[in-house]
Amino acid sequence: MVSIIELMLAINNRNAYLFYHKDTNNFDRLPVSAIELQNLDMDAKLSVKDENNFHFLTYDEIDHADIMRFYVRECVDDKEIRKQLFNILRRSKYVDSFIERLRELNLYDEFNMICGDIYDQLFLDWAKKNGLNFK
Repeated sequence: MVSIIELMLAINNRNAYLFYHKDTNNFDRLPVSAIELQNLDMDAKLSVKDENNFHFLTYDEIDHADIMRFYVRECVDDKEIRKQLFNILRRSKYVDSFIERLRELNLYDEFNMICGDIYDQLFLDWAKKNGLNFK
């Protein structure tokens, strides 16, 4: 099972989209669930209002850069490491590189512990907005 922070980090650039499917209780990149895909008429248009398939948060709604800057400012004491991490955040596609560098520095678990609550709250706000209840 994927954690909420891993799910959020999968939205790592403006072209990454996820959908939640109520009938299968899964997140994936398809706008319809695997069950619906089996019965989908390829000429049919997808419904704008869908009771089963929910568009997940977008890259801009998550704002990884702000969360990651917060972590670096508040939690990384070593000036050289801070500089490295801030430099990564200047790139246009930074999420994967930032996480990879955290893992190399053995800081990912700390990042997860400190920033996981922020990602959890974003997730819960999205679920509430869409009338979804996750336990």
